[in-house]
Amino acid sequence: MMTLRNRFTLLLSFILALSSCDLINPAEPIPAYITIQDAGVFTNYLQQGTSSSRITDIWVFADGSYLGTFQLPARIPVLLEGQHQITFGAGIMANGIASTREAYPLYKFIDSTLTLLPGQITALDSLTFGYFTGLSPIWYEDLERDTSGSGISIDTTINSQGNILPDSLVVFEGKRSLKMEVNTTRPIIECTSIPDAGFILPTGKDVYLELDYTCTQEFQLGLIAKTFSGERAIPVIRLNPKAGWNKIYVRLGPYVNANGDAFKFQVYFRMDLASGASTGTAYLDNIKLIAN
Repeated sequence: MMTLRNRFTLLLSFILALSSCDLINPAEPIPAYITIQDAGVFTNYLQQGTSSSRITDIWVFADGSYLGTFQLPARIPVLLEGQHQITFGAGIMANGIASTREAYPLYKFIDSTLTLLPGQITALDSLTFGYFTGLSPIWYEDLERDTSGSGISIDTTINSQGNILPDSLVVFEGKRSLKMEVNTTRPIIECTSIPDAGFILPTGKDVYLELDYTCTQEFQLGLIAKTFSGERAIPVIRLNPKAGWNKIYVRLGPYVNANGDAFKFQVYFRMDLASGASTGTAYLDNIKLIAN
């Protein structure tokens, strides 16, 4: 028969065991949550061109400390309580590649003072980013400046067997896009930014080409480096077929830095008829060369 003393000892052991479990497995803190459904961009169109964007992620900082990168739509856990400064950055896939996600360095971060409560949700339906104040494109072609069909700042090269044509049927926004078409008779089309003098691009800076496009076959985008000893083509990226319009941010800074002997650059686009195909097309819009 268990004595009173034994019962007390057993009860004490049970209580100590429970306390030990709490020390080994303490209760996890309850986070507050921030939800964001989507994100876009606002621009001064006359100075900065289109507000077209493709923000895929949100980079989040709390009181200056990095919390993480969250794919949209985002549900962000934050182990803080009370008022805190939460900073949001616009995340993109540089060159359209999922493994090169980054906070786009040409969009300003957004600072917000939020009151956070454990277990509760602070819902931010949409975030609107913008370029840094005073930032404007080095070159911008929206195909809208002369609706008669001339006056655009792109022209074919001597290598091109086909022509580029402003198009009003397949359009991302506005009235026109730029159509590149190849076929068995004219299997190569190549065009560049004009004027022929090119653009001075800064070294050691963030340099990007933004582009809206759709295409039935791949085409190439690159730079032409102008040096005192001649010109050379610098292939940068091949863009794969896209059934609908796609936005891409092409990272050009590393190519500018690697060609330090160039005093100016042009942007080029080239399409070669795919093997076995009878025709191929690409439509371009809102070509924006921009740097900080």
